[in-house]
Amino acid sequence: MITGPANVLSCPYCGGEKEVMSLASGNTLGGTVWSDTRSNYPMLPEVSPIQQCPHCGKYYFLDQAKRKYSDDPDSEARSFMRLGTLKFSQLKGARKQMAASELSQLQRWVLNRYLFMAYNDCYRREPLAAACVPTEEDEELFATVIAELLDGVEATENYEIIHAELLRESGRFEEAKAVLSNHTTEEDKWIVEAMLRHIESGDTKPFLLIDKGEVVE
Repeated sequence: MITGPANVLSCPYCGGEKEVMSLASGNTLGGTVWSDTRSNYPMLPEVSPIQQCPHCGKYYFLDQAKRKYSDDPDSEARSFMRLGTLKFSQLKGARKQMAASELSQLQRWVLNRYLFMAYNDCYRREPLAAACVPTEEDEELFATVIAELLDGVEATENYEIIHAELLRESGRFEEAKAVLSNHTTEEDKWIVEAMLRHIESGDTKPFLLIDKGEVVE
């Protein structure tokens, strides 16, 4: 992994600046990938596409911010691993703020996808979230987010896999199996087989597909 000078973001609401890490090169070695598309690549960290301004507290998409690379020679070290990653509670705030905004189809998909993964982080991704219990309000939001993701799922790459995962996590197992039966890409066969095993066991939680670079059997 080779980092670069800080990427300086300018808030579209107040103009306040924040620094996040920039990456010159990286790789996917030792990565972890979950069924709900959550991934973690130690040598390829991802700056969050949704950021919160530390000055006014508002949320914005990266493509809404003015960006420039810092000319401060210390900015590379200062911004290392500053990704602007948002927790579930923050993403709920972003959704509430952006409710009246004219979001593009892609922006709405990204916001909902990150809410979906963050809910799993908070309440369903074992073992850290195993003891957490969602509120009724959060459960309702999760169901709404999945419904909205399902509405826009065909606009995504490999949509059948994502479609089936959303259905599986909703407990709609027969529908998930029907979707997977249409996905015959040979390179994804191992993913389909893993998902079918979890469907047959009645499991609705996200599960590991790749752990530290190794396929989970």
